[in-house]
Amino acid sequence: MSKVATIDALLESAIQHFARDGLEGTSLRDIANDVGVPLSSIDRYFGSKAELFRAVLQKVWSEVERDRDAVIQQALATNGGEKPDLGDLIYALARPIVQRALSKRKSDVARSALLRMIRNGHPDEGRSQSIDLIESFNVVRSLGRWIDAMVLRCPDLSRQDVVWAFSYISGLIFSRQLIHHQYDMLFDPEWEPTVEGVTGDIVAFGCAGVEAIIQRRKVSAKVVVQAVDRPAPNRAAADY
Repeated sequence: MSKVATIDALLESAIQHFARDGLEGTSLRDIANDVGVPLSSIDRYFGSKAELFRAVLQKVWSEVERDRDAVIQQALATNGGEKPDLGDLIYALARPIVQRALSKRKSDVARSALLRMIRNGHPDEGRSQSIDLIESFNVVRSLGRWIDAMVLRCPDLSRQDVVWAFSYISGLIFSRQLIHHQYDMLFDPEWEPTVEGVTGDIVAFGCAGVEAIIQRRKVSAKVVVQAVDRPAPNRAAADY
């Protein structure tokens, strides 16, 4: 097996193990055995378990960002080169995650679990070493371009409002239901979610939520203007 093929195989095996067992619970020997290479191969190509974990995070995050860019390019082509609207942005953010979470392929499902781990800033078990590694990966900075795009599409909102809105939408995309199927037992047995259906629902919730915030800010601004324009009370009457 070539060096490139060995590295790829080790990363794919590591994705499965880290998604299931976390950083501390994963055995490097098991990863090497899956690929059929000596344990020393991991040390040779990655240096340590921590560096292998970082490489896995970078791989799955780069993949989803690549897919998001492809969705945006498709939207641009469909819109005749017009800038994507808010719905297009939310769709691009959500669809690659939904596709992985609802996939029948174990590798996709494992990726969705790792992506939720990255988004949350720590794995569910909250181990300190994993937290340090994920925070050093600096996902927040890489998401800044999406927030910048939303700011341009929502001129009635402040940047602070858009950041909050983005965090709400991100919560929808990386929900426990989507990634871990927390409430599946409550569904009708015959019903099965689809990628387009779930993605469309996330877009609908996201757009409606942002519009609700816009309307709320307009009402608040109107109240402030009315308060400023209200005449001062008659002091004599007030004293009485």
